[in-house]
Amino acid sequence: MRYLVVLATLLVAGNAVADACFDLYQLSSLERAIEPGVVIAAQDGVPEHCAVRGVVNRAIRFEVRMPLNNWNGRFLMEGTGGASGYIADTTSELARGFAMSSTDTGHEGSDMAYSMQPEAALDYAFRGVHLIADLSKEIISTFYGREIDYSYYRGCSNGGRQGLIEATRYPGDFDGIVAGAPVFQIIREFLLWTLNVDRAQLANPLYEDQLALLDDASRRACDGLDRVQDGVINDPRLCTADLYDPSKLLCKVGQDPRTCLSEGQLDTVQSHYTGVLDHDGTVVSPGLLPGAENAGDWKMWALPGAMVPTTGEALETSINGLATEMVKYWVYRDPTYNTNDFDLLSDREDLARASAILDVNTADLSEFESRGGKILMYQGWNDYPLRPQRAIDYLDQVIAANGGEERAAEFFRLFMVPGMLHCAGGPGAWQIDYLDPLVRWVETDEAPEALIGARPDGAFTRRHCAYPELAEYQRGDPNEAASFHCAR
Repeated sequence: MRYLVVLATLLVAGNAVADACFDLYQLSSLERAIEPGVVIAAQDGVPEHCAVRGVVNRAIRFEVRMPLNNWNGRFLMEGTGGASGYIADTTSELARGFAMSSTDTGHEGSDMAYSMQPEAALDYAFRGVHLIADLSKEIISTFYGREIDYSYYRGCSNGGRQGLIEATRYPGDFDGIVAGAPVFQIIREFLLWTLNVDRAQLANPLYEDQLALLDDASRRACDGLDRVQDGVINDPRLCTADLYDPSKLLCKVGQDPRTCLSEGQLDTVQSHYTGVLDHDGTVVSPGLLPGAENAGDWKMWALPGAMVPTTGEALETSINGLATEMVKYWVYRDPTYNTNDFDLLSDREDLARASAILDVNTADLSEFESRGGKILMYQGWNDYPLRPQRAIDYLDQVIAANGGEERAAEFFRLFMVPGMLHCAGGPGAWQIDYLDPLVRWVETDEAPEALIGARPDGAFTRRHCAYPELAEYQRGDPNEAASFHCAR
């Protein structure tokens, strides 16, 4: 008899949970349509959870997932890369107890025609994430019957931009933000770089043979500068022209063109390393630093036939070529505009309106900081589309706008990852847990001095230090992070 009572109690409790999940549709209104929630059984390491989908303002799709038995009181929103148009994985941290959500920001796919519609453009630029963050909190609080303890955001590339936009425009949305390789000046800086190198590549194309040649030359010249031969240039800024000079790779008479650079190809290479300069030589958009030229980023962005990581779409052109479509749609709102007519320097003023919509236009984070918010930003030293100097420059701006280096470090920290490409990949130790250190920082004020990264193949681990400190080899096994310490 006692067994039957216990069984009945469990069934009632189970039905109550299922009903609470299903009944989330009742949060629907004129502005939002929410589907009845569905309880998803545990599978493949993902715990049993309640999944809810819906749409805000007829276009902004979202998904929220909430673990049934191990909620830790925290909410994590996942950002989206590229042009968004998809919902990111909302299951990755359920086993760790987070309730999660994501949004496509108001359109589907990577076709930029959506930007011709003013509302859809603003939803992608900043409004979509904010609206879904608010709604996600309401759904989670309703389901669990109590308020959320802490709210977090995590994203890379455009997702990193979304995070910094949240901190500057909606500083009350999140307590902690992981902003990876943020394309925070997508209009004012990224487009100029992309147009420049795309034009150079079209005029004098590089191929995979040349990328392998550059990679081998930079590694031979500079890998050992940190006293560790691991295939990674620890601080590529030290790999100066006297050590690594691509002009030495120029073809000699009769040389196999697969083993050298033509004069035109050298111009293309130098356009990548030099960046975009003003008429007086001032850097408008910084160039690449040496290292990892053949690790995948350069090929994926500059050579035709690449696959868009966020959508799986195979391109006839390069991703750089696709990115230049932003000039047509975002700058001139004219799909017929010939981007060859765009002058990188004299037409820069035309970028102002689009920049005001899309770019992170301030380093003043005082309101976010006053609420106790923390930002953990990271960047790969060998990120092709978003070169590392950009991140360092933004840190300098944050320091200047928020009371100096010591004060800024109380809520904003940048981690530069040697050998990492755009968001992930490369020869370095780029597998890093950014979320746990952020949680400890927000909730216990334990600021992250260093993060531990690993290579996917287990070859070595590394200590990644809060910039401007960098990891230096001390003694012991060079394959172990413990053999390195942080120093300026």
